[in-house]
Amino acid sequence: MQTLFFTVKEWNRFSWSMQEIICKKYDVILTDYKTRKEKVILLLNKINMKNFNKGMDTFNKSLNKFSKTVDSMTASASKSSFTGFNQGKSMDGLGKSKNELWGESNADSVSLWGNPIRLTSSSVSIWPEKSTKTESKSRNDMESIWGKRE
Repeated sequence: MQTLFFTVKEWNRFSWSMQEIICKKYDVILTDYKTRKEKVILLLNKINMKNFNKGMDTFNKSLNKFSKTVDSMTASASKSSFTGFNQGKSMDGLGKSKNELWGESNADSVSLWGNPIRLTSSSVSIWPEKSTKTESKSRNDMESIWGKRE
């Protein structure tokens, strides 16, 4: 049987059915294929103290840039005349009431979901109330179903 060599990229260009036909006719060897274990070992070999320090320096620089950007945005927001969305402030500070924002409620308006249902003061239990059967009665019921335990 003839041997064919492919890279993983070349091999993946074939359709599934074509790969199956080629595998039946030829011995196929993927030249750059690496198992999961080999990939992990290669990755761990790339990590050393020099690369780790380099990565941490890059991370610190980007974090500093981000914090400077956020600081400049909050500083410019405090200088502007609009201060309604500053951190820690609510919408109440805008001087607008609910009616000014959403309009006054109209008695003739129809609710999208229909009239709301008002629950009575008595609460509705989700779980059924505990039965009043005693332990001996429930045991007798079980015995009538399954017979006496020995």
